[in-house]
Amino acid sequence: MAIDRRRLGLYGTIAGTAPWVVLILIPTSAPRRINLNPVRGLEGVLLNDPRDAVIQMGGNLAVFAAFGVFAPMRWRLGVWAVTGLAALSSAVLETLQYVLDLGRVTALDDVIVNAAGALIATLLARRWHLARPAAPQPPPEQAAGPRPSRSR
Repeated sequence: MAIDRRRLGLYGTIAGTAPWVVLILIPTSAPRRINLNPVRGLEGVLLNDPRDAVIQMGGNLAVFAAFGVFAPMRWRLGVWAVTGLAALSSAVLETLQYVLDLGRVTALDDVIVNAAGALIATLLARRWHLARPAAPQPPPEQAAGPRPSRSR
């Protein structure tokens, strides 16, 4: 039995996004900080150790990537709707990090990179979103021969 695309979209969205949300909301012992300058934030990440930059950028791109892949399968969302919802959700998470004083950096560049991850994932999966499910095939015994005629 095949799972339908809408259900796969829901399960994929939840399973691929929830772990990242949990990681984002885990408290640390550091003091909370805020950075509303995306250029300074991205510059700080990219000019440090290249391994840290790959981990930081890769992680931020991955946060809403599953949402970008699976949400259009569940809901009829276009590329920009997915990107906008990812940006809004990311802004909510960043705000929660600050309000709940989780010892994390609340940063505008994280919102931008999270939304970019959803955008890239949506574009990469677009062909899959547009694919139509195959029409159900009749059982082999019905497909083999001509239909009997009914006379009244």
